[in-house]
Amino acid sequence: MKRVAEALGVSRSNLAEKKQRKPRGPHAKPGDAELLLRIRAIVDARGSYGYRRVTALLNREGKPPVNFKRVYRVSVAVPSTGEAAKKAPHVLAT
Repeated sequence: MKRVAEALGVSRSNLAEKKQRKPRGPHAKPGDAELLLRIRAIVDARGSYGYRRVTALLNREGKPPVNFKRVYRVSVAVPSTGEAAKKAPHVLAT
């Protein structure tokens, strides 16, 4: 472990601590389930809206404001509410 620490330029205690640390699980806030229901209702009505437009509609409802990063995190966690499929790359004809 000493050589690895020297190669990386970090202390051995840091490597030993990282080795023992448990990996972090997915982050969830208490209101995420209720927020997901509100997001799902908007996405079902307007399927082409992205997370920023959904956030704007959620904030117009009069409930406490929601951050767009939280809307993105919650909607991407559930595949049916995630962002639309990526477009195929544009290929130039030769």
